[in-house]
Amino acid sequence: MTYFNVKKFAVTALTAILVTAFSHVYVWAQEQSYASEKVTSMRCDTFTFDGTGSYDPDSSKIDFLWDFGDGNSSTEPLVEHTYLKAGEYQAVLTVTDNTGSECSTSSRTQMVRVNIPPKAEFLAPAEACANEPVNFDGSRSSDDVSKELNFIWNFGDGSTQKGKAKDRVSNTYQSGGDYKVSLTVTDGSDTVCSSNKVEKIIHVNEPPRAEAGEDTLLKCVSSEDDMIVSFDASATMDVNNDSLHYTWYFGDGTMESGVKVNHRYAELGQYDAKLLVKDSSQLSCGTNVDFVRVRLSEAPKADAGEDAFVCSGDEIVFDGTKSYAATKGTLSAQWHFGDGSNANGLTAKHRYRQPGKYVATLAVKSELNAMCPESKDTKTVVVNSPPVVEMTSVEKTCVGKLIEFEAGAHDPDNDALEYYWSFGDGTILRSGSKVSHAYKEGGKFRVTVIVDDSQGTACSTATATTTVVVNAPPIADAGTNLTCCVEKSAQFDASNSTDSDGDPLTYSWDFGDGTKAGGKVVNHAYKTGGSYNVRLVVDDNSGTACSSDSAGFVADVNAGPVPVMDIR
Repeated sequence: MTYFNVKKFAVTALTAILVTAFSHVYVWAQEQSYASEKVTSMRCDTFTFDGTGSYDPDSSKIDFLWDFGDGNSSTEPLVEHTYLKAGEYQAVLTVTDNTGSECSTSSRTQMVRVNIPPKAEFLAPAEACANEPVNFDGSRSSDDVSKELNFIWNFGDGSTQKGKAKDRVSNTYQSGGDYKVSLTVTDGSDTVCSSNKVEKIIHVNEPPRAEAGEDTLLKCVSSEDDMIVSFDASATMDVNNDSLHYTWYFGDGTMESGVKVNHRYAELGQYDAKLLVKDSSQLSCGTNVDFVRVRLSEAPKADAGEDAFVCSGDEIVFDGTKSYAATKGTLSAQWHFGDGSNANGLTAKHRYRQPGKYVATLAVKSELNAMCPESKDTKTVVVNSPPVVEMTSVEKTCVGKLIEFEAGAHDPDNDALEYYWSFGDGTILRSGSKVSHAYKEGGKFRVTVIVDDSQGTACSTATATTTVVVNAPPIADAGTNLTCCVEKSAQFDASNSTDSDGDPLTYSWDFGDGTKAGGKVVNHAYKTGGSYNVRLVVDDNSGTACSSDSAGFVADVNAGPVPVMDIR
């Protein structure tokens, strides 16, 4: 039994034994006495064995023999002894005086409990990744006596685990850094030597945060230098402040290292470039990637098509499919028709409500590359109303006579008009609204006037027509001079009269004696002799000023001799 601050009492023929770790404790006992309570040490496996309090009233010399119970002994009155294994040991102090008598030897026995702290040991990686489970193995921890240990884990990030079955545990660190991990192992003996603690530093790595810049890098190419693209990873971060290595993969089969690099692409197109950032660790979380989509394209070019000339009410198809885009199908388009209305798409249909001249605009943008400027093209649309024309002229005329034609025309759009005349005899004339023309031959002629507003539309012209009858005068032929006799019937023949138009003719004869007759061939007898002016008039009945002709000759009428017979 251990006592603190116990006074020394004088006892004859007693042996004193002291086993202590901190302060002296004096215990006196009878010869061959035994202390039932076990002594422990504040130093766990090391005890101070102190027999200096032993004495013999009859002798000044005492010999000491310590038996520590583990096979070791000592003859020193005051000695320290360290046990190599935990357990309970019977320590015996034997003192002997120099009398050589039967009672010259006395001994004292004390049970000693040696409690060696358990062995605390755990395995853990020196480096680990944040947000991934990290395994800790404390199964190598042991105790010489106790087979059931308690484990107390402190992971250095504010989280702990404890328990008898917690020799193997895991912990997930939320952020990078250096963490002091400790394992405390207790054997359950509730002594000062019942536990042991071991600590390790674990470096928790967070992957670098690769930053390649904007997710999409757009460039509108108009020169060779525009094919050079600058890449900048300066915004990349690493919470562990590790040194970083940067590798750029440009998406065209080439690569380059560096924080900032320039790369010239050989062709237009879209490339998926990748930035790979690696820190100095050898962990799976030591790398990170970021991507940037590079789009190199030529500026689109709008093509609104040819100018259009249409008529009022016509539906117009606007076609911008000839607009240029480096990649087909990547244009957004809008038509502005110039009358306040719009339509989306490369093709559109539209009707103008009013005639006039409109400027339609096609605006195209690249859907792939917002850096390329909008392209515009215009087309002029002339919406035309047809002119109106009427023609006035004589219906009948004569060959060679100059006649006038007049076209009464107007244009709803107030366009200036041009007049094209066709007289039906092969003569075509570009002139004004009034023209004159003389026909060289008779016949029926279809006269046409075309008025043109010069807008180039299908309804830019209007036509008026009329038919002119051109009459060729007949040619009268009364025959040659005639000699006939009084009271004798003579024949008058106009059969040689002609009409080039083939008109039927009427014949009128004036015999010069006051009598007349009609017909192509007539007979007439003069009553008296003399010379008569015979006149033939032929008429083609065209009602024109040139519908008739006349011819004549002299008829000599001979009155035959008159016989006078006087018979006497």
